[in-house]
Amino acid sequence: MRFFNFTKILLVVAASATAANTASAKPNSYPGENSRFKSSDPAVIAQQKAERQQRIDKRKERRERRRQERLNRKNNRSN
Repeated sequence: MRFFNFTKILLVVAASATAANTASAKPNSYPGENSRFKSSDPAVIAQQKAERQQRIDKRKERRERRRQERLNRKNNRSN
């Protein structure tokens, strides 16, 4: 009887561990979730590169603007 109880407990623990492991995995069933659609069309590739460059430039501008604001606050503190 104890053997059956032990196997039941072991089965429940193993099933819950497996369920917890699969629940944390991200689905990859459609493009855009975890993967990107890769086109072989040169126009689409150029557009994606241009969009990426715009995002990079905007990020640089935001960083520079924040840096300038920090410097201005630091310089105004001494006045």
